Amino acid sequence: MDEADVANDRVEQFVTDALRSIRAKVEATRSSGICQSCQEVIEPERLQANPAARLCRDCAAEDEAARKRAQRLGA
Repeated sequence: MDEADVANDRVEQFVTDALRSIRAKVEATRSSGICQSCQEVIEPERLQANPAARLCRDCAAEDEAARKRAQRLGA
């Protein structure tokens, strides 16, 4: 194996590792499709709009309302 072959192998390994890392990051940002609050299935249209959604529509609305209440009350 000459230097060009070794360099080529290193480049291929680097690209493979980089693609593997990117894929892992993308997979980590995707939702499981199950609401973390109520354990129900997250609506497909919600996941299509936001693949990282962790709450179903109803739980997200409740969470948002609770945040607004906390802001108003200064908590």
